[in-house]
Amino acid sequence: MIKLRHHGDVLLTTALYHALYDQFPGAQVDTLIYKETTPLLQNNPHLNQVLCIDRKLKGFARLKTELGLVFKVRQTRYDAVVHLTDQWIGALVARFSKAPVRVQMACAKRDKALWHACFTDRVVPPARGQAHAVELNLLCLQALGINPRSIRGEMVLRPSPENLEKADHMLTEQGIGEPFVLIHPAARWPFKCWEDDKFADVVVHLLKKGLHVVLTCSPDPVEMATTAEIEQLARNRLGAASGKLGKLVNVGGKMSLPLLAALLKLCKFYVGVDSAPMHMAAALNVPQVALFGPSWVQEWRPWSDKATVIYAGDYGPLPHPDSINTDDPTRLLAAIPTEMVIQSVDKLVD
Repeated sequence: MIKLRHHGDVLLTTALYHALYDQFPGAQVDTLIYKETTPLLQNNPHLNQVLCIDRKLKGFARLKTELGLVFKVRQTRYDAVVHLTDQWIGALVARFSKAPVRVQMACAKRDKALWHACFTDRVVPPARGQAHAVELNLLCLQALGINPRSIRGEMVLRPSPENLEKADHMLTEQGIGEPFVLIHPAARWPFKCWEDDKFADVVVHLLKKGLHVVLTCSPDPVEMATTAEIEQLARNRLGAASGKLGKLVNVGGKMSLPLLAALLKLCKFYVGVDSAPMHMAAALNVPQVALFGPSWVQEWRPWSDKATVIYAGDYGPLPHPDSINTDDPTRLLAAIPTEMVIQSVDKLVD
């Protein structure tokens, strides 16, 4: 299975590995992903081997490594190779694998003879926004003789005992006991983010209810600055508030994805935006409130029946998902009212 995409995309693919493991008992299921996304597949019980492409390698070093990968795949003699994305290296890996079944997920920009020559089977997904990403991944099963509609996609994320212990120790050091709420307010792209002052209001609301709040983010400087601003706004608004208050801790930029998974496993519920931690919470079956903007909601919403999705498009106009300028720093979730988020988190508090 080839899935050369971001962290969240790779995590969503774990439902496919799970299905293959169940449908073909004893089969060897391997995956090819970008090296930086491997932490989300640690301890995955359905995978035999994780192959990687290191995008940090350049020039001859990368060419040599990827040629070695092609030969390794060929020597393994797979019965089937499925390419779920649109990178040419994935198509070449499929073609030179000599697998009797080589499946492509149809993509308009790759509707070319050379591309099609790399595969034996073609799966055509429905129009954008008509199916969830988990369902789209499962579609490839039809080329392997399995009805994808008969499969209940279940994502898998398994924090290690070591990381669970480390997360528990981190919380104890910070004076955080249960229950606590984990909030991850930032995302790779600013257009997916809500406003800092509104997030701070939600943090203050939870603290006044006696719940501890743990803020997290990636080591990215922009995300860390956003999270620090929310923390400071919340502390300023608390002021000399009386009564039993929860404790606020910001551990942004201080942890790995496996450690974040462990923290999510321990929290009462999660609040965040459309980002990888949202999918991690869904995979861990953790209740959550997810704030969504102009992305394809049906395709990228949390794959969970314990998720409340608040869509900015219900409160104001949004650009079409295919017209977004990812370099534009404008936060497109601004229309979401604070009251709606507070009402949603209150249901989880209770």
